[in-house]
Amino acid sequence: MADVSTAPGPAQGGPDPAGARTPLPPLRQGGPGMRPALVVLGLAVLIVVLFGVGSALWGSGTTAGPRRPAATKVPGTSLVAVPAALLLGPIVQPGSPPANIVDALTVPRGTRAGVSVDHSAGAGQYDQEMHLTLAASEEAVITFYRVELPALGWHITSTGPPTGQPGTELLAEQSGGDGWQWEVGVVISPTTFGGSPTGSTPFALRLIQVPDGN
Repeated sequence: MADVSTAPGPAQGGPDPAGARTPLPPLRQGGPGMRPALVVLGLAVLIVVLFGVGSALWGSGTTAGPRRPAATKVPGTSLVAVPAALLLGPIVQPGSPPANIVDALTVPRGTRAGVSVDHSAGAGQYDQEMHLTLAASEEAVITFYRVELPALGWHITSTGPPTGQPGTELLAEQSGGDGWQWEVGVVISPTTFGGSPTGSTPFALRLIQVPDGN
């Protein structure tokens, strides 16, 4: 009896039948993705923000006066302290007085500016004065500056009558951010009424760059 050969099929390991589907390649494994990069970017942004806030608060090594709210009620008076920088504009030059000295001066709210006076006479040292008026009593203005000057870093060196005129003068000193010592003189004149029940008190702020050897 003749042998009959049987063609091997798939089960015998032979070739796939014609038209059989080719197997798909395996899926790629996912990489690390964008999350670590986003975390690093977020940390970098946070560091930049914190550095900027720190620079704004502490500055870059210059002397800074005490920071105060925009308006502060002064104990012992009904007066409210506001920054003096705007009223002192006519006597403020670029860098002189330094920013920490200007920032360490306040005036009672409601103060009106008068004339400015240059006492330097070409001497090379800054010496400027600003005349002001306020609808309040002489005693209230004196108390205002007796409280405000020390609170803003000034050391009061004397209090008494000014030379050649009535009233009260307060002298105080503070170190400027420019390396110089600065003096402020506050001269408060007697209250004038002129038909006003509250009266008006003239006063002046005089800023002086203290010469070497003083």
